[in-house]
Amino acid sequence: MSFITIPPNLTRFRLVNAHVPVCLVADAAQLKADAGGLAPCDIVIEKEHIAAIGPAAAANDGLPRFDLDRGIAFPRLVDVHTHIDKGHIWQRAQNRDGTHMGARMAVMADREKNWSRDDVAKRMDFALRCAFAHGTGALRTHIDSYPKQTPVSWPLFAEMREHWKGRIALQAV
Repeated sequence: MSFITIPPNLTRFRLVNAHVPVCLVADAAQLKADAGGLAPCDIVIEKEHIAAIGPAAAANDGLPRFDLDRGIAFPRLVDVHTHIDKGHIWQRAQNRDGTHMGARMAVMADREKNWSRDDVAKRMDFALRCAFAHGTGALRTHIDSYPKQTPVSWPLFAEMREHWKGRIALQAV
């Protein structure tokens, strides 16, 4: 896998030599899919949004072009069940028997011992940076709502939602 770097001040450009799953394109009539359902195309990006997806264009329309080298372009992921306040505690709170109850007990003990505002903030931020790096565009998470934790975790989640606005849409339950 390779990555392209788009200059941050560039607001309109063309991704060329891309492939997309036609089943995910709203108006795919102009695209010709192969046996695997992928179609070669160009994607025009305008102000961080897809402006057009169409057949590969040989003509130069003056837009800056970035070659995806036959890479497949997918929409961003939606993660509908996470626990960003509970994650990344394995080094200090293992679930030794691998059971659901073992996990609950490990989390409860770790919460009592370690869950400060700073600790939860670092783990939430790490979870969101990982999710974003792997293509997540929306994430729904459970948040611990025990009396001692509620006044820490919920306001912190609201801060994270604001901080990540425009990169990951966040919903908590």
